[in-house]
Amino acid sequence: MTERNEIEYNWYEILELEYYPVAEENEQKIKNRIEEKRKEWLRKETDPLNGTKYKNYGELLKRGVIESEMLDSIKRKEIIKDAQNKLFEPIDKFLKFFEGSVITSEKIQDIANRTKRKKELIKKRIEENGKIELYDEKIYKNYCECINRKYEFLTVEQNLKILDKKDLYEFLNSENINMKKFNKEGIIEAVKEKRKDLIKSDNETSAKKKLLTECEKIFGSIGKRNEYDEYLKYLKYIKVKKELEEIKAIYEVTDKQISNEKSDNFNNIKNILNSKREAKNIFIGFCEANKIPYNISKSSDDINKPQNTYKNDNNESKKLSEAACERALNAIENFRFNEAVKCLNEAKYYWSENPRIEMIRKRMDEKAGVSSNNNNNNNYGNNNNQNRSSRNSNSNTTNVILIVSGVILFIVIAVMIFLTMKNMSANSSDDSYSLKRTQSEDNFPKETSPTSETTPENNENTTPPVDTNHETINGYTYLKDDGKNSTFSKRSLGYEQTLIGVEDQYQPYMDIKSEYCNAVNEIEKVDKGIVPGTNTPFSQATYTQVDDAYREYLQQIAQIRQVVILAIANEDMENEVGCYYKGTHWNNANSQYKAKQFYNDEIDNYYNSHRN
Repeated sequence: MTERNEIEYNWYEILELEYYPVAEENEQKIKNRIEEKRKEWLRKETDPLNGTKYKNYGELLKRGVIESEMLDSIKRKEIIKDAQNKLFEPIDKFLKFFEGSVITSEKIQDIANRTKRKKELIKKRIEENGKIELYDEKIYKNYCECINRKYEFLTVEQNLKILDKKDLYEFLNSENINMKKFNKEGIIEAVKEKRKDLIKSDNETSAKKKLLTECEKIFGSIGKRNEYDEYLKYLKYIKVKKELEEIKAIYEVTDKQISNEKSDNFNNIKNILNSKREAKNIFIGFCEANKIPYNISKSSDDINKPQNTYKNDNNESKKLSEAACERALNAIENFRFNEAVKCLNEAKYYWSENPRIEMIRKRMDEKAGVSSNNNNNNNYGNNNNQNRSSRNSNSNTTNVILIVSGVILFIVIAVMIFLTMKNMSANSSDDSYSLKRTQSEDNFPKETSPTSETTPENNENTTPPVDTNHETINGYTYLKDDGKNSTFSKRSLGYEQTLIGVEDQYQPYMDIKSEYCNAVNEIEKVDKGIVPGTNTPFSQATYTQVDDAYREYLQQIAQIRQVVILAIANEDMENEVGCYYKGTHWNNANSQYKAKQFYNDEIDNYYNSHRN
């Protein structure tokens, strides 16, 4: 949707000359390539599909355009830059969301698949960016291998505890044996001398002797010393494992994304390992392995995340939860169940123990059931009441039983006749509407106000109602108007807060694209005679309810477009996800709403106050 100013003919691409990482700028080689291509274009001028293109190249060559541009050093630099921009533009669209964070090999592969670029090229671009860290999966792999390895240093540990020393290095240092000062032989000699001086007979002296003996074995062999160093790392990893298990437990309870900067456990891991890089890679590896959503950022400032603004304010959180519950109820009453689920999740986030959440969920289940079975349930209930009354008052009278049986049989026959007439009428209506839509689906009908009245002026666009409980408007049949006013309200849906001004846009952008596809799929249900956001046919909903549902989803589509255009440079969202909203036949036949009618000024204001 956003246009980019491009060079009309990029001769590096057309001539298939190298332009990255080092561009070919040898003028003689460029001339040779132009000559090679001249012969190729001449041969391909008769190509039925691309012949015109090759003729055009040949004409530009004859007019001297190619050589004048490629042999001009300044113009050549512009063409090189344009070619490199085209090469990296789709990659950079994704990479900018990772700036200030860590990117995994899986994400790199995802980008490669979507951009049709090689992984090595993406990694090279990441290195050039300088603002993105590459996830090193080897670090987490080493952690897993180390934590599962068995070590035999029990004697060492027991005696270190007696002396209150954390490891052999600290012990030797306390005995004035400087590990940095001596080589292997010097350390062993110093250990032997120190052991000769230990003549007391107490627990402490005994512990020292045993530790000096162990030091002689361990530091006298490179292999043993490496094993002991690995063991010391293992002891750290045991502590790290405990912190990681707490992270997993927190996620399982809260179902919330884990942030490296907001997690006390992550900070503990960083302090245990004394390495932020190692801590990040182990943290990422663990979260990936356990499918825990996480956020890795170099910044500890999460002010751009509005969902955290009120988290520590209990009263405000409860108010926000209640407000979300009210929105959920309103959505349920208007058959917008997807929106209701979203509102309930929001209510749970702000106040997980809100007792209204479960009550509203039950109301939603009941509403969904009633909307699809309303007519059948009413008829069933009325028949049961009549039958029970007859049986209670005349239970012992055979004649009454026969009368009741006759009445029931009469009702069954009447219902069958009614249904037959109804189906014949509906089929006739559908055939009429299908023919009319086929004749005029490429043209917008004149805008009309929905009405159930039949007049000479609108008679040709209105078919007779199926029965007294329904009305037909512009070829679509609905329940008769129940007198309830529209509940739709124009408002900001809050997408700007999730995408504009945030540090890491990758996941929010993925989520918003998913919501866009869902909204398009829901709104297109109207052309199948289904209320958007439900599986309810038009015949079980009023025109106002259908119109409200349509506007809700069109508002969602419009505001996602509005936010993405502002937040994502060079965005091409619809082509990226393969979801397109181009209007519907139902809308063309009724109010002819346009997406831009549902843009919101709050989004523009938010963008103006949060853009960099």
